[in-house]
Amino acid sequence: MMRSLKVAIISFVLLACMTTGGVSKIFGDQACQPITPEGHLQPDVPHLTLTEEFLNMFNEIIIIGDQHGCFDEEQLLIKRHQLNDTVLKIFTGDLTSKGNKNIEVVRFIKNCTSCVGVRGNNDEKTLLRIWMKQHKKDYEYAKEDKWMANLTEEDVAWLRNLPYSLYLPSMNARVCHGGFLPGGIPIEDNRPYTIMNIRTVIADPKCPGGWRPTREEFLDSVHAPTFPWASQWRGPEHIYFGHDHKRQLQLYPFATGVDTACVRGHYMTGLFIKGPRKGTFATQPALKRYYHGKV
Repeated sequence: MMRSLKVAIISFVLLACMTTGGVSKIFGDQACQPITPEGHLQPDVPHLTLTEEFLNMFNEIIIIGDQHGCFDEEQLLIKRHQLNDTVLKIFTGDLTSKGNKNIEVVRFIKNCTSCVGVRGNNDEKTLLRIWMKQHKKDYEYAKEDKWMANLTEEDVAWLRNLPYSLYLPSMNARVCHGGFLPGGIPIEDNRPYTIMNIRTVIADPKCPGGWRPTREEFLDSVHAPTFPWASQWRGPEHIYFGHDHKRQLQLYPFATGVDTACVRGHYMTGLFIKGPRKGTFATQPALKRYYHGKV
């Protein structure tokens, strides 16, 4: 299956309001969503639409959770469950960081004609650290980041152009890394940081939609009830996402989370959403625990 054919039949949707520093149409300040850091490079197409014609090229579609450089487990998952080129493999981001074979994961998915994916918050950190190395005179990679120096310009360009989300209109579905603000907020009014990082929300009537994201390290100081964002998402699109490894597999009426913490020694998960195996899971146990740190 030729990559040129794959590209030709994907419809590109560029949402102009997803600029790095701009304020969205309904958020008048930064109080209800974090700003995007300096050095953020927006992909050419922030939200990519996969057409019905493109999806129909594949017999099956599977959503696969966070990779984090777990190349060996990725390849075992693909072989064990026969995820050949008749199966579209959609990755939920965080291809890089924390694991031991980050470059191998990047290059496999980049060169795979039946693979697509989105940018995760750790892919964003990879890009930001590369940007720092290029623009800050005294910046040096930390020991765990030295692999980044071996990425080619083509590798970096490919990572930069991973979209924030993939829209599958014929299936009324969307794939992203972290998630979206519930409460009826339009997709285009979610800032890049929100899409890549959101896990937990608190009710806040001062915010559009009535919800505000909060980070785990601030939960002890929050006196309002907290909720997984996906538990409050009411569609209309079904969202498939990764990122929230502590909650493991998440199954809600309008959202499904498939990050099951392979890099932390648990397992890698895929969910079939089209084909004869639709609704079933593909799993691969981790070969070891690669990362012992916090979130």
